[in-house]
Amino acid sequence: MSERVRRLAVKQLGLPGTVLVAIVLLASSGAGAHTLAPEEIIAQLRTPATREAYGIVEVARLDGLPRLLLVRVGPRWREVPALQRQEVAENWVTTWRHSVPDGIVSIVDAGSGDSLVNFDALGHAHLK
Repeated sequence: MSERVRRLAVKQLGLPGTVLVAIVLLASSGAGAHTLAPEEIIAQLRTPATREAYGIVEVARLDGLPRLLLVRVGPRWREVPALQRQEVAENWVTTWRHSVPDGIVSIVDAGSGDSLVNFDALGHAHLK
């Protein structure tokens, strides 16, 4: 996690240390020697602190689409600063791709089902 995002999370959002630890785990797992299992990634995204920090309503793998990680978010997602949303989305897709070959992440509005983030082929997030 970049120093800029860490400072933002602590100072502006007042995120608790457990959220920072979860973010760091997700961010570092993609670059580390140990690859998290898909179930571990989903469990980390389901932790109360991470759900609260990003407004995560549901995290799931869909039957028939095992390489898709679906993250449904509520209004809290839009309250997180754009740079932080972009960086965390990129960390999620990087971590997922290290765990699931050709993995894809979809971040959608829990109410409307609209996609909130587009990813390019390199995993760069483009917020809608």
